[in-house]
Amino acid sequence: MKRALIRLLVYIKMNKMRCLLLMVLLVVMSSVYAKKKQDDHKVKIAVYYESLCPDSKRFITTQLAPVWRDFRGVVKVKLVPYGKSTHDKINDKWQFNCHHGPNECYGNKVQSCILKDRSLADTDKMELVICLMSQASPDKSLDTCLNQINKQSESEKLTRCANGEQGDGLLATYGDKTDAVQRPLAFVPTVIINEKFDQAIQDEAFKDLKAVVCRVAPIKPSVC
Repeated sequence: MKRALIRLLVYIKMNKMRCLLLMVLLVVMSSVYAKKKQDDHKVKIAVYYESLCPDSKRFITTQLAPVWRDFRGVVKVKLVPYGKSTHDKINDKWQFNCHHGPNECYGNKVQSCILKDRSLADTDKMELVICLMSQASPDKSLDTCLNQINKQSESEKLTRCANGEQGDGLLATYGDKTDAVQRPLAFVPTVIINEKFDQAIQDEAFKDLKAVVCRVAPIKPSVC
């Protein structure tokens, strides 16, 4: 009788755990589904760029920055800092050849580390990239930009990432994403709206991103 009671209690406890796990899974799935439905109504902007490219700096600071700030909740931005670089693995170590030289490779790694840092909020990541691209030397301005958003404590971690294997791996991954679009890119920055490249939209977005977003947005925001 005692053994049967113990087995019953174990069975009840295990089923409670299963129910709890199922509830957690349902909550997670619901959250993912809700986020996906929310993203379906956003204009997706993917920017394939280089840290030391003058055109990339101009686009991010004069076109992307104001749109991202004014169209909160309307746009979803993906940044890919690689551009016309190339990467190959030699003796089990990534080697990069960047369009504007080694300093650009380092600048690309810094921004790769920022974009993949789990402790930084998406808003902080965007403000850091915008700040870096507004500097004369984005590859040497990490601390300046961290100070602007009061995230000085992140400096050592991000610098270590950019100087090590982690930064190499992140940049190589961004290189693969860029190569999947076009190898090499015909123009930097390459701007893709709603996950489909269109040369006419690329040309327009480079000069007037706001007009493109206003035209293609499923729900027209008041700023249009």
